[in-house]
Amino acid sequence: MSHYYDAKQEGVKSNPKRIAYTFNTIDFSFMTDHGTFSKDHIDSATELLLKNVTVPPGSTILDLGCGYGVIGIILSKLYEGQTTMVDVNERAIALARENISRNNVDADCILSDGFSALNAAQFDFIISNPPIRIGKEKLYQLLDEAYNHLTTKGALFIVMHKKHGALSAMKHLNKRYTVSLVKRNKGFHVIKCKKR
Repeated sequence: MSHYYDAKQEGVKSNPKRIAYTFNTIDFSFMTDHGTFSKDHIDSATELLLKNVTVPPGSTILDLGCGYGVIGIILSKLYEGQTTMVDVNERAIALARENISRNNVDADCILSDGFSALNAAQFDFIISNPPIRIGKEKLYQLLDEAYNHLTTKGALFIVMHKKHGALSAMKHLNKRYTVSLVKRNKGFHVIKCKKR
């Protein structure tokens, strides 16, 4: 059985649908499909993350594990940053590219297993609702790798639920980053990890 964090959605029948979403009074339209994360609506964790991230205009932004493109597209529209979006899921990347065009934003969308296709690229902000279900070891490896892809004063923003290990993740991340809790709501933690 395929999961949304797998490269290929083998055996997962495609059934695209469009969802409308309004953020900061701006209307967005997203095509979603089976085999992608939160295909029926914008999930509450992503929404909380978006509401608690502020990006200076013109910043370089990486949407890590972009799915069908919600975070990268919304931040690109709001802050006119130089946005890059990556995901390992081929179906999600195809949708994200369609959604970039559909929402009239300028962003790069790259098929990549984590940072593998990004070489030495660095960003002012790396923002992610990370794929918790890949397991703790792989998740921590992904978050640790983000450090080398941040500019000198760069920051990683993630959202995690307490029951999925938000507190232990903060403890782990504090070994490399300066970690702060930006917002807590209904068990979800928006976490900022600043490069030291």
